[in-house]
Amino acid sequence: MKLFKFQTYTNLLIDLKFAIGILLMLAMCSALGSVIEQDQSTIFYQETYSSLHPIYGFINADFILSFGLDHVYTTWWFLLLIFLLALCLIACSFTRQFPTFLNSKKYFFKKKKVSFLNLAFFVQFTNFFYIKETILAKLQTLNFYTYQKGNFLFAYKGLIGRMSPILVHISLLVVLFGSAVGAFQNVKAQEIIVKGELFHVQNPIKIGFLTSLPSFAARINDFWVEYQDNRIHQFYSNVSLLDSFGHELKQQTISVNNPLRYKQIDFYQSDWNLVGVRIQNFVQNNIYELPLFSFQKNPKSWITWLNLSTDTFTLVFDQLQNVFFIYDKSGRFIDVMNVGSFLTPSLKLIEILPSTGLLIKYDPMIQVIYFGFALLMITTFFSYFSFTQFWVFTRRSSSFLGCFTNRGKIQVEVEFENLLRFSENLLRLWFLNSFYEKKQDV
Repeated sequence: MKLFKFQTYTNLLIDLKFAIGILLMLAMCSALGSVIEQDQSTIFYQETYSSLHPIYGFINADFILSFGLDHVYTTWWFLLLIFLLALCLIACSFTRQFPTFLNSKKYFFKKKKVSFLNLAFFVQFTNFFYIKETILAKLQTLNFYTYQKGNFLFAYKGLIGRMSPILVHISLLVVLFGSAVGAFQNVKAQEIIVKGELFHVQNPIKIGFLTSLPSFAARINDFWVEYQDNRIHQFYSNVSLLDSFGHELKQQTISVNNPLRYKQIDFYQSDWNLVGVRIQNFVQNNIYELPLFSFQKNPKSWITWLNLSTDTFTLVFDQLQNVFFIYDKSGRFIDVMNVGSFLTPSLKLIEILPSTGLLIKYDPMIQVIYFGFALLMITTFFSYFSFTQFWVFTRRSSSFLGCFTNRGKIQVEVEFENLLRFSENLLRLWFLNSFYEKKQDV
């Protein structure tokens, strides 16, 4: 009874429909993980997926949090699907693909006419001298591996086509292993740093159970925004990575879609902001910093106030440009000024303080996943190579030629027809030579 249950489970694992079902479920769950924001706070899901207006009538914050859709790739049921798919691939490889490959390497001869009748391509023709040897030589020119014994001949080529399903399964296992382990080893952090400041990674969004925060220092050397037609075209950060002694390990200017990579750690340019301005007082010989506040309807415009004993000024900044607008305390427009201009005879605005937003990702298994996908593409290409077999059985008066292939039947049919024509030409030449020799004897 126990053996029967074990065989039932084994048959289920090697069932193609079951494996495809697991693969489709993984694809659907991965799609959910791509659509629904991952690893956000509970407040974020409550605000984004309100219970008052659920998507499709049931997708709200409670639904997402209850089923772990806020961290799909580390839930127990997603890892269980990966484990089941891996078991299916391993079971299929050992029970089907490996035996098929090993059997394909074995040579066997067809010794009866009946065994030729079930082949896709089969022909019987009149025997003549050296027919088997002639076909053997022709097959060798077509890069077939040949075996012969007496009146029997067997040839095959395209063994890589039989090996490719095993390699495809191995590449899929590599991808699944890298994805499963990487879900517990990756780190995602968000840092907002003012230009010229040093920082450490200390604001993680997600930390895997099997890893910790990277320990290094970095510095934002510079930040600037590039405009095109008064619209933001690109923004850049010049970043330096430092060791524990302050020595520079790597320096690079990053932008959107152009990250800095160092020891499997990626620094992406994600956002930017203005945090304040520096004003120099020449009377007191001091430098003050005033904070900037974003407008609610236009987050890329900022405002601040300069309170003096005699008057109050409002400063408005639009984008990261070297100009700003100044208003009096009644809200009346005074002037458009440049950075470096004097606000009063003793006060000068000397600098705008921008901050850059960096998204920092660490995933040591990403190279393993890339290797798995590269191997998958190569081995999938190999699977298009057809595995072809030829058999020849010669008797005293007639010979039998048969062929079988698993794919690419048109090309194999052409090779089969060429081989037949080659044999027919030899047969015609043999008859002519025989006739000529008999005529000479007469």
